[in-house]
Amino acid sequence: MKFSTTVGLGVIAIAALVGVYFGEGYYTEKKEEKAKEASFALYFQTKDILKFSIQNTTGNFTFVRDANDKPWRLVTPLQLSADQDAVNNILASIQQLGIQQELANTEKLLTGDKKQLAQFGLETPNLTISVELKKNQEGKLFIGSSLEIGGKVSGNISPASVYAMNPSKTKLLVIDHGFSESIRNKKLEDFRSKRVSTFAKEDIHSIEITNNGTVISIGKQKNGWELLKPNKWPADGSYVSDYLMRFQGLLAKKIYEKSEINEALLERLNMKNPVAHISFKDSSGKAIDTFDLSITKEGIYTYVKDGSIAKLNLDLWPELVPLEKMFKNRLVMLNVAIDKINKISLASTLAFVKKDNNWYKITSPNQQPSVSETPNQDAFSFFSNWEFMTADDLILKPSESELVQFGMTKPLKVFSFEFGATEKLQPIKIIVGNRVPKNEKNVYLKRSDSPIVYIVDAGWLSLLAQLYSVGDPSNASVKKQME
Repeated sequence: MKFSTTVGLGVIAIAALVGVYFGEGYYTEKKEEKAKEASFALYFQTKDILKFSIQNTTGNFTFVRDANDKPWRLVTPLQLSADQDAVNNILASIQQLGIQQELANTEKLLTGDKKQLAQFGLETPNLTISVELKKNQEGKLFIGSSLEIGGKVSGNISPASVYAMNPSKTKLLVIDHGFSESIRNKKLEDFRSKRVSTFAKEDIHSIEITNNGTVISIGKQKNGWELLKPNKWPADGSYVSDYLMRFQGLLAKKIYEKSEINEALLERLNMKNPVAHISFKDSSGKAIDTFDLSITKEGIYTYVKDGSIAKLNLDLWPELVPLEKMFKNRLVMLNVAIDKINKISLASTLAFVKKDNNWYKITSPNQQPSVSETPNQDAFSFFSNWEFMTADDLILKPSESELVQFGMTKPLKVFSFEFGATEKLQPIKIIVGNRVPKNEKNVYLKRSDSPIVYIVDAGWLSLLAQLYSVGDPSNASVKKQME
């Protein structure tokens, strides 16, 4: 036998074996698919479904999506964004709906004889499911009444089951009643999206909040967010980001559809006189999303873009319409990084200096820390807390009388931060004033390089007192006052 003939026969043999292998795999796969199809009331893969509908006791609801990775839309009875979790959960429940039993001698009933179907509640089904399958085919499932033990059809069937009919199958089915009970009476508000906002966080370049005539304006600048009105001030970027995310994640507790809205409802919800107006704008100043908020003792109300009205939790008001101070950057050590500080002077005989990134106590201006000395952990704690200390409130332009009232002219204590020669920064003196009247949890604080008075947590004083405790006895009275 020639070599070429031998090779040819070998190739044919290998091809045959491959054909057998893949052929068996194909038929095994088809067999498994048939078994699955026989096990489920309506067989499909959820990823293949781009359209399905539910007809229940309250109406007909149709859901569509452009691709399996795109969001669901409600197209009937209204064109609305759908609740993605609700729709995906329902579709998954339909796909997982198993057959408990196929009823014997029911083949002829599938022709649709309503008189005979009446005994199963299928002449006018309680629930109809329609799923658009591949190749524009439609799968349908009709769900009827529940079974009773000792009914007309015998069989070992749980009473917590219902009759169902799939026209593509040969017999009537029995399925678990849990699915039909869960969606039989669902309404439009159960399927539509409860999300109030539609904007993307990265598209927002300015925010404007109007509340009882007061305007708060925040804009995105090259160096971050800035408060523009009523006072110019660096904004707290983290808070602004959280504020945008708060609106992005805002969900309505209840939706009043356009068909429900009338003069009486608008009056009851106080929608004719909104208390606050919030506008989110893009880089050109065009409004992307706006909210007119009204408030009653039952909740907060605002229009959604589709014209419906959303009811929000009353407790959200301070988060949706915050005070100006919440947007301000309230870092006490504003624009001064902690790694630039190399000395803190508490008194002429007490200071802490940084050496090799550790802090050491010194008791005279020219003293250098000893190499054998242990680094001071109290100083480290103080600096760590100081770097991230924020004010509860700010007084931007205090008057002379207010400075006296706050204890700035006769301070409890003055200490200073000093910087390395390479930083070319002047020392910053920190003036510790009085405790805030009727509020022992706060104290007034001021920096020498700014007219602003900060109101800070008085607990910070205890950290400062720890530093005095390692000083000389002459600081004992100051320490006692600060504690």
